[in-house]
Formats: sequence, C-alpha cells, structure tokens
Amino acid sequence: MMGAMLLCMLDVGYAQQQRYGRPDFKLCFDILRKNRAIYNKYNDSIFLIKDHAKWVNFFRHRALKNHRIYLANQEIINSIDNYFDQDTACRDTTACYEMFDAFYRYYYALDSGDPFINKAVYRVLERYDKLLPEDRSYSYYINRIRSQSNYHTWNMVQDTAYLRRAYECECRMVADSTLPMKLAARAYLNSSLTLLLKNHILTYDEYRKNLERLREFVGRKEFEKEMPDDLAEECRKQLDDADENFIFDVYFGDTTVLKRSVADSMMIAIVNKNMAKPRIDNLSYFRTLILKMYLKMMSQNEARELAMERYRKVFANVRMMNPNDEELNKLLQPYLPLSYINDKAYVGDEKKRRLVKRLCRDIAHMYQNRIDQQQTTSYIKNLNNLFFFKPLMRYLTPRERLRFLNELCVATQVTTYAHSVHVMQIVKVVMRGVLKHKPELLVGTLGCRSVEEVKKQKKMFMTFIKEAAMYHDIGKNSIVAVVNNDYRPTTDEEYAIIKKHPEMGVKYLQMVPGLEKYHDTTLGHHKWYNGKGGYPEGFDNTKSAVRILIDIITLSDCMQAATESVGRNYKYEKTFDGVMEEFRKDAGIRYNPELVELIDSHKELARKLDNLVDAGWVNIYYDIYKQYLR
Repeated sequence: MMGAMLLCMLDVGYAQQQRYGRPDFKLCFDILRKNRAIYNKYNDSIFLIKDHAKWVNFFRHRALKNHRIYLANQEIINSIDNYFDQDTACRDTTACYEMFDAFYRYYYALDSGDPFINKAVYRVLERYDKLLPEDRSYSYYINRIRSQSNYHTWNMVQDTAYLRRAYECECRMVADSTLPMKLAARAYLNSSLTLLLKNHILTYDEYRKNLERLREFVGRKEFEKEMPDDLAEECRKQLDDADENFIFDVYFGDTTVLKRSVADSMMIAIVNKNMAKPRIDNLSYFRTLILKMYLKMMSQNEARELAMERYRKVFANVRMMNPNDEELNKLLQPYLPLSYINDKAYVGDEKKRRLVKRLCRDIAHMYQNRIDQQQTTSYIKNLNNLFFFKPLMRYLTPRERLRFLNELCVATQVTTYAHSVHVMQIVKVVMRGVLKHKPELLVGTLGCRSVEEVKKQKKMFMTFIKEAAMYHDIGKNSIVAVVNNDYRPTTDEEYAIIKKHPEMGVKYLQMVPGLEKYHDTTLGHHKWYNGKGGYPEGFDNTKSAVRILIDIITLSDCMQAATESVGRNYKYEKTFDGVMEEFRKDAGIRYNPELVELIDSHKELARKLDNLVDAGWVNIYYDIYKQYLR
C-alpha cells in the first residue's frame, strides 16, 4: 500500500509545479488512471486479508488513504483548470483539444470510469470549447462520452430524459458523413435501439429506419476494406440479432407495437435462422426454445427438458468461476429465459422451485466471486432485472426472496449493507430506551391504543424496528455506481441520483409480499421531523401512521453516518458528543425532540450508544466481509 501513498504524493507535487505552466496532459490523465486502478485494487484487497487484526487495521486506514487519492486527483484537475483560467490571449489555442485528446486516450477509453473526473473534464470543455479547432473527431468523441454517460445514469434512475439526451448525442454522431469508417461504426453500435423503442423515445418506423441506416452502412464497399474484423463482426451481429432483440425486448412487453401475423412471421424466421447456425450462443438458444413454445412448434415440457440439458452442460462449473464484469454479464444472460421456460412448463411447482433455488445460488455465487469488484458497476442493471423478474421470484418464499436480495446487495455494495446492520444495532438500543422510559411515544402505532398494549407488544416493536432498519437503504443498490465513489464529495447530479434511493427501495420491497409495512420507514428516513425538509418531496412523514418509527430510523441513521470512520471516506467522523450537539440544535426541526431529550436524560442509554458508534462498526464490518473473503 506504500506504493499508493507514494504515487499520491508525487501526483500532488506534479500538479503544484504545473499550476501556472502548460500541464503535460498525457501525464496528468495517466496518473489519474493509475490512481483509479490503485483505488480499485485497494478496495478489492479487503477481500484478501483473512487475519482479523490485520483486516481491522487495514480497514481503519482505508478511508484516509482513499481520501488522499481524491485530494491528489483534485489537485491535478485544479492545475488543468487553473491553466485554462489564464489570459486566453497568451494561450495556445490547441491546448483544449490536446487536453481532451489525452483525457480520451489515456483515461476514458481505458475504462477508468470515475464520474468525478469525467464531470470535471466536461466543465473545462464547456467553458473553453470555443478555443477548439474545427475537428469532426472531437465532436464525435464528446458526443459519445455524453451519450454513454446518459445511458449509465438512466440505468440507475430509470428517467427517460437521460435516454432522450443519449439518443440526441447519437443522432449528432450518425449524421456526420465525414467521420472515418471506424468512428462511424462506433456511433452506430453505441445506440440501444430496442431500449429507445421500448421507452417511446423512438417510434417503430424510426426504429426500422435506424436499422436500415446501419444495414446501408455495412453494405458499403469500403466497409470490408477499412473496418477492423472485430468491429465489422459487431456491426453484423447487431443487424443479425435485431429482430430477436426486438421480439424479446419490445414486442413481448407490448404486443400492440406490431400486428400478430407480422410478429409471427418474424419469429418463424428467427427460429429457422438460429436452428440453421452450426453454433448458437446460450442466450439465442434459450430464446429459440421460447419462440418454439410460443409458436406451438414445441411443448413447454419439451422446451424445459432441452433447456435443462443445455444448462447442465454449459453451466455445470459456473460456481467454480471468478468472472470479470464482461464474463459475468454474458453468463447471466440466459438465466432469465431459462426461468421463463421453467415457469411455463407443465411440471409440479416443487420441481420448478428446486430449479429456481439452484439458479439463484448460481447467480449469488457469481456476484460474490466476481473479480475487479470496484472497477465497474455495469452489473447493477442485471441485479434489477433479476429481482424484478416474476417468473424467477414467484417460486421463492418471501424469506427466500429477501435472502436472495440481501446476497446480491452485499455482493454489490458491502458498505451499504454494513451501514444498515450498524443502524439496526443503534435502533435496537434506542427502541429499548423508548419502551423502558417513554412507551407513551408508541401509543397509536402498530395498532397499540394504550401504554399497557405497548408494553405487552415489546417484541413486536423490536422486530419491526430491526427489520425496518435493515431495509431502509435497500434502494441504494440501484445507484451503486454513485455510492461506490465514497472517497470524495458527490457532484450535484450524483446527489440528485442519491435522493432517488428511498423510492427505489420501495420498489424492491413491493416485490416481497408482507413488506408493505416498511414502505414508510424506507421512504421517510431522509425527511425532517417537521416535514419541511429532506426528501422525497412527495412523501409527508408527518401524516404517517408509523411517524415515531420513522423518527427513530432517521435519528439512528444520521448518528451512524456522522460517526462512521470507514464507509464515508470524504470526511472525518464526528464524536458521539458532537452528534448529540447537532441533534439538540435541530431538535423539533430535523429530529424528534422527545427522542433527543430521552438520550440526554438517561446516561446509561447515552453510554450504550456512545460505545456502539465509537467502535461497534469493527466487528459488524468484519463479520460481513469474512463471508466473502477469497
């Protein structure tokens, strides 16, 4: 780890020297890329230390060291920004272009992927792009970056405005007839046409026109001569798979988009084409079985038998794998169509259940054992697809669904899960204090109409508050790409995304019957006590039937977040006394004043909370991480 620290110190020194001179842009972005790699490896190494004492020592210093990486990166970005802030008359007009070229070549194109760096570069480009020479390639690259960034954001928040912006960027790229063939091919491949059609960004006619445009491009004489083999194959595959993707991604979700007779003809053609292939990939194989079922060319049970045969043959060793991101995405693709075939078969539910449980074990294992866990977060869209897929989920009991979701959540965002466990420990102490000293606060909650009833239902209140604490941040698993950048402050756009997590959490809970009772605590844990601040804006916590329970979660959540020294690397933690001072200041505004007064009035309660937030995180984090040590 000394290498990481040394590199960071060197980076800062370099940036200081370059502050007023023209920076070496290649070196700047090369250093930023290396720092990102160090950050990723540093966090991945958490899973490699098996000795408890060494693990604890390593984890205690993780936050500070990651924050130093952030400071070093910030210093480099500032040196670039300061250079461009100088008198424009004295500046080389090609510098902005060279800066962008270095950014793209030595950072972005190498999948370094830190949104902080990307946004910082965008800000410089937006301020000084008038200095750029006329260059078509520049326009292409900036539109490509913006397009992919918007797709990335859409995957997290599901706001079609981001899809529309992505498509607008793609249109600008494709419209440029002067682009070299290689760049033009990338422009075509960047577009997710079925996704745009499904979300009503494109009409069906526009969708077909886009495909025809790609077909015409592939058919040009110069295509075969100028196009690299791998890129040419990608273009052909996109065309070859277009109808299949349309049927599964669009038509089966909305059969009104195409006449039944036309769709049937398309499906028959897909089946015939796939069956004629000497080799067919796993995804297309399972999809072909589904089409045969749909067209009554094969019974559901026949399809299931063939699917099971393929599954046993191809995925027998899946639990022995440690896939990278690309491999994981490819491995996961067939699981949804296989689940669908299993669901439609005329076999007993218990037989279906056994297969689903096996599939879920496969999936959980792949998530937990993937390599380069911090390098990329594209797998998050697969998490959502899996958990919201009813043919898979309906064969699990509510408890099994939760276990499966928790396994995926821990695997994708360990620190969020650990935070929830820690909050749960805090709410237990607070709730015991309320039940012992102020049970009247709970009257009217969970059906209890008197203090006597509250006292009789202590176990019910404890169970509710513990589970509510575990689920309160579950929506953060949809925005893991933002949450994982915990070594620095969030940008305004990232913070806007983070504010969506209570609503996303409710969507997860809706998939598990019986969890409706936790919707308000999940939605309201970032609302102020007086209802006048916090988020989401559309939720009124003051009118909730479980308002006091929301207040307990809110206070405990803020206490944990403010005192934690390991999962929020961009700040120094506060002491328990410091947090209580803030609670007193904002009592009646952000925090329930009776809960604040309760802690202040009972020294034993305050002492337990102080001990818990001071050192309680150590064993909590280690107990979670040790399950995934490799």
